[in-house]
Amino acid sequence: MDSVSIGLDVGGTFTKGAIFYSTISENVNVTEVYYYDSKSNSPKEEVLENFVFIIKDLLTNFREIKRVSSIGLAFPGPFDYDQGISMIRNLRKFNSIFGINLKRELVRRLIEYNSDCFCDTNIFFMNDAQAFAIGENKFSGCEKGAYFTIGTGCGSTFLENGECVQGKYGIPHSGMVYDEQFLDGKIDQYISENGLKKIATEFGFSDMSGKELFFQAEIGVSQALQIFESFGVNIGRAICPYIKTMEPNEVVFGGQVSKSFKFFNQGVLRTLSDARVEKIDIRSTLDTTVRTLEGLNEKMKRGKK
Repeated sequence: MDSVSIGLDVGGTFTKGAIFYSTISENVNVTEVYYYDSKSNSPKEEVLENFVFIIKDLLTNFREIKRVSSIGLAFPGPFDYDQGISMIRNLRKFNSIFGINLKRELVRRLIEYNSDCFCDTNIFFMNDAQAFAIGENKFSGCEKGAYFTIGTGCGSTFLENGECVQGKYGIPHSGMVYDEQFLDGKIDQYISENGLKKIATEFGFSDMSGKELFFQAEIGVSQALQIFESFGVNIGRAICPYIKTMEPNEVVFGGQVSKSFKFFNQGVLRTLSDARVEKIDIRSTLDTTVRTLEGLNEKMKRGKK
């Protein structure tokens, strides 16, 4: 093969990577997903060199390729995606590369490593929640969809005919709802790991992590089940205004907390049903990382920067 594309799903703990390549039949294939330490709390030089190492390591089984056509990085915000500049600060990850032009740094380092292979590589950055949404929407083929990634915060993307919805259906011009007013704070404070912990504390589970809470729910502990139910009610209340106005075909949850979907989904469904929001496919993703990488690949295929 002459060329391949690389997708990286960058998180505070792990960076997940895979290679996309075409066969003789022109079908696009993807390698298995590889996990790497993000080293997000390391000094600037170590973080930058780690990205280069990951890219080089992914290519070890593709020594015959002549060039890397695209490298897409799904990155959490805040981030200047057009310029490739990280604006992340005081979020316990990637502090050392605040204000650094990652695109410029990667181009320089990769060309120094192999100028023939990387001389005209298109390196681009994408919001991780948006990449997830595009991959999930491509998988389902729905005309309209609302996609939420729940982890340390609440990522959101609304799609219509494959394009991001912004400033329509009551959706903010940013296309993201994390900073919108909800209860006595912001959506991000309630529809997140911290939001789940807040409810757990009210039930007397202040020292229990989300993972431990999940295991308690698995064995049928009634209080744990009630915590997730209440969390689902909050999710339903937070997203209801957008879902009711947009009327998407599907609502899909991704992110770490979505693994507990089977415990909080009834709270979501009941709240939306009470608001007469029905006939919508509400589910969790099969794999957040795979869909995020597929979203990056879809952007590569569209040729957008």
